[in-house]
Amino acid sequence: MKKSLFLTLGLLMLASFANAQEYIEPTEKWKNAEVWGNNYHGWSFHQDWEVDFTVENQDGRFTPTDEEIAETEKLIQKRIAYLNREHYNQGGMCPVVDEHMRMYRRQYVGFTNDRGDHIVWVNFLWDDNLTDEKLANDVLLTKGGCGHFWHVKCNLATRKIYGLEINEDGDIQYLPRVKKPAPRISKSKSNKKLKVRKTGIIHSPEEKIFN
Repeated sequence: MKKSLFLTLGLLMLASFANAQEYIEPTEKWKNAEVWGNNYHGWSFHQDWEVDFTVENQDGRFTPTDEEIAETEKLIQKRIAYLNREHYNQGGMCPVVDEHMRMYRRQYVGFTNDRGDHIVWVNFLWDDNLTDEKLANDVLLTKGGCGHFWHVKCNLATRKIYGLEINEDGDIQYLPRVKKPAPRISKSKSNKKLKVRKTGIIHSPEEKIFN
């Protein structure tokens, strides 16, 4: 009787242990998140999301939180009219950006500089043919389209809005990703047929920098 009881208890413990081992804590992090707020709608991209540009004195990346995005939007909407006072690439058929803030969907990318400041790069896009799926799929860089497409940076530590860039006039073009050079391959001295992959990544010297 005791042996049977111990055997039953042992089987139950093994079953419980097996069930516990079946559950694995998820390790994947989200890569982007859709965000809404007062007069804005867009997508925040995770710090691990690769982009084809940097900011000045960049030291790393961070993932903007909902609170940081709300603060970024508050600062931009408060100061964009003054920053945009010259209306560069705007007027006529090209909208004045600070007069149509609700029309733009946003993309947010977070950077840190060598002082540890959080800088949010915000991409503004006004294209009725551009689907939400496309906007969530990748950070979109563009040429042409004048005031329909622009971007600006917000330093949350200094509360400074700067680096306003408004597209030039002309037909809109969505730029392809910059193709990264493949790792260098060399031949082994001892075995000429053996190719050795060297470590490290070569970065393109033409890497775009937004100042």
